[in-house]
Amino acid sequence: MKKIILIGFGGHAHSVIDSIIQKNEYEIVGYVDVNKHEDYLGIKYLGNDDNLQDIFNNGVENAVVCIGYMGNSNLRNEVYNKLKIIGYNLPSIIDETAVLASNVSIGEGTFVGKGAIINANSNIGKMCIINSKVLIEHDCIIGDFSHIAVDSCLCGEVKIGNSVFVGANSTIVQGISIGNETFIGAGVVVVNNVSNNEHISIKHN
Repeated sequence: MKKIILIGFGGHAHSVIDSIIQKNEYEIVGYVDVNKHEDYLGIKYLGNDDNLQDIFNNGVENAVVCIGYMGNSNLRNEVYNKLKIIGYNLPSIIDETAVLASNVSIGEGTFVGKGAIINANSNIGKMCIINSKVLIEHDCIIGDFSHIAVDSCLCGEVKIGNSVFVGANSTIVQGISIGNETFIGAGVVVVNNVSNNEHISIKHN
């Protein structure tokens, strides 16, 4: 079985770990983080980023980035670049309960969570997070490093740029385009195109 390490060990890592274990394609040999965390399923702490080269040299060539959305995608981007320079392979991790059409394209390092549905002819970029129960309908395009949070719905032919966050239970109606580095808050219904670097959320009184 191929060996893999986890980069980051917060809450998002728990979801990724479960998906890896259930599919039984990789052996998790440990995790790398800036700090050692409380024990979880006996997964070993392997050190911080300074140890990545040694881990790779010792025969672990696969890694998965388990860092979630931290206000932006900068950290995931930095870690990705560091791993690629060393030579790591970043496989996509797709939960066994996810449903993908036969002609869906998934980029490297992307995670697809439990119960997600990605329909025909959709293209998901690299290093994305497609969380639990997300529905991505036909002919959607999602750019690199974007995060679609739980229970969101992207109707057909939606185009999402790079480094976009779509909050939980949001709906993007058919044919809408959303620019790069835009934040869509939880529960928002997007009915018009959105340009780059926008921040849209529901206003509360």
